[in-house]
Amino acid sequence: MTPQLGGTIETLQVDLAGRQLLLVLERRGPAAAPLWLLLPALSTVSSRGEWKPLAEAVADQRQLVSFDWPGFGDSDRPAMPYDAALLRSALRAVLSYLRTTTRQRPTVIAAGHSASVALGLASEWSGLWQELVLVAPTWRGPLPTMTGWPSQRFGWLRRLVAAPWIGPALYRLNTSRAVLGLMLRRHVWVAPALLTPARIREQQRLARRPGARFASVAFVSGSLDPSTEQGWWLQQARLLQCPLQVVVASESPPRSKKEMEALAWEAADQLSVIPGRLGLHQEFGALLARQLVESDASFG
Repeated sequence: MTPQLGGTIETLQVDLAGRQLLLVLERRGPAAAPLWLLLPALSTVSSRGEWKPLAEAVADQRQLVSFDWPGFGDSDRPAMPYDAALLRSALRAVLSYLRTTTRQRPTVIAAGHSASVALGLASEWSGLWQELVLVAPTWRGPLPTMTGWPSQRFGWLRRLVAAPWIGPALYRLNTSRAVLGLMLRRHVWVAPALLTPARIREQQRLARRPGARFASVAFVSGSLDPSTEQGWWLQQARLLQCPLQVVVASESPPRSKKEMEALAWEAADQLSVIPGRLGLHQEFGALLARQLVESDASFG
């Protein structure tokens, strides 16, 4: 297993929905430095490797820990139902593990849809956090966002993708280089220079790992959404027992940007705007790192 952030691999066996799953974590930086827990965005190409540009910019100024969500990256990817409750359980397990390995209060930095997982633990865990930083946060999957329909209406799609023979074929079609390139160009990255054939092949290999289709279709169809109510994340943000910083992506899709701004204006202690779309933590990781290091002191 190859480190993605230039750090050290750790593994964590957790009981999720009655199954034993292996989560892969990576730790980088001095043990005595302030601790940042980096939550990868949820997507078809989700991986802790998204944080590499930020990790390289931070260098030894912070102790960084990231992990692959169950169903994604190097973590176990079994054929099972994936939902918001399962992801919250995974995050609880990681937070509990960090409590046993360091006495520091972590700054939790959540990208994209992982913001909803962190906010789901607001009343339960945020009193133990230094700060919560939401980077280009979202709370609905692509299909519910585009259609306005709840995730329950896409159960047929999850069953279809999970089915033998037809499911893998359909998923392979939807992770073609053309489809992935379109998705990355429209929603994730701004700079065309990032969309090289080599980069798209790399994303395709990640998306097509064995078992990856189950969690991926759960994300796309809204099964990982914590609620169908638009005001859910504002309610959760008001339960936080730590400072909240929201980083808005200036070129996000219009619906997502509108909701980011509403959350920031109504609930955040600190608001900032950075260029980029939903993958700003990757494309503009160095800029984000500088900003967070500077703002970190104010909550120290």
